[in-house]
Amino acid sequence: MELCQNPRVDAAAVILCRCCDVSLADVQAAVAAGYTHPETIKRRTKALTGPCQGRSCEDLVLAAIGVAAGDAPRARPPGTPVRLGDLAGGPPVDPIP
Repeated sequence: MELCQNPRVDAAAVILCRCCDVSLADVQAAVAAGYTHPETIKRRTKALTGPCQGRSCEDLVLAAIGVAAGDAPRARPPGTPVRLGDLAGGPPVDPIP
């Protein structure tokens, strides 16, 4: 990402994750501290954890840390919906239509 290497850009003013207000400077500081995996960047900076769950900022954050988009872990939705009563061990219920 060219933006990361441009010395004229104020990294603190470049917001990568709008949901959690994480700037390019925050991500660069985490990388400088040794956090280079997307999951550790996520835990350190809270990027990718807002209401969008990284859908709007994932590409920017991955580019800032130099990870190809195909190498990043992906969120997986549940295979089928599960009723809370089923999880609590209650009596069996009809399947969800």
